[in-house]
Amino acid sequence: MKAVFFDIDGTLIEGTHPDYRYMRENVQKAIRKLQEQGHYVFIASGRSLAFLDEKIRNFGFDGYVLLNGSVIFFHDKIIYRAPLEKSFVEKITSICDEHDMQYSLQGDFHTYVDKKFEYLIYRLGQYGIFADQLTFDYDKKAIDVYKLEIDSPRHEDRKYIIENLPEDMTYVEDMNHNYCHLEVYAKENSKATGALKVLELLNIDIKDSYAFGDGFNDVCMFKVVGHPIAMGNGVDVAKEASEYITSDIYDGGIYKALLHYGIIE
Repeated sequence: MKAVFFDIDGTLIEGTHPDYRYMRENVQKAIRKLQEQGHYVFIASGRSLAFLDEKIRNFGFDGYVLLNGSVIFFHDKIIYRAPLEKSFVEKITSICDEHDMQYSLQGDFHTYVDKKFEYLIYRLGQYGIFADQLTFDYDKKAIDVYKLEIDSPRHEDRKYIIENLPEDMTYVEDMNHNYCHLEVYAKENSKATGALKVLELLNIDIKDSYAFGDGFNDVCMFKVVGHPIAMGNGVDVAKEASEYITSDIYDGGIYKALLHYGIIE
């Protein structure tokens, strides 16, 4: 029995635009063959369940390592969870409110957004995440939060968040567009820790684990699985951390790599 972990964007699907949010037929066939042979297939993503495309959620993956490893689903049940401290969530959201920054609270099953955050809701829609994937009515004190995503049209607002992060928290930022976007989560969780937790809970040897990815946040996972596989369209650091570089996503990279390793025929 083997466990195979798949990144989403640039690995399973071509991009974030709604027109490209589908798995090619050869990818679907390859994953089905893995399952028919008794192997487990997992999504490994920084996203929440609510932010997964419906086609991904309905495909029938055995499980999901989500929110940078802080929530793990197996056959639709949560088998591991590590929410943020509520006091930390309250502190950061209060800072956001004070400086007119908009945010989403990433939960296990839901993503929570204040309905007055029109700018954030519009921006999410640009990436194929629409209102029906969001939860607007919630009690902040009653929910578990695993990651905060914070947006502002002012780049300088990032300092208000970064200077208030404790040592056990980290962030990634996107400053390439006309806004500031920060994702804040616990340092102790990652795709790597999530993958290792899956192997531990399912009693699968590391040598029987495989991971497909193309980006910077896949490198940590590549370092802990038995067989890290970089997509041909991946960034250089992912390729350097891999055991095998397959073809790109447009040329059947996943299918070809599984054939290369003899996992499917």
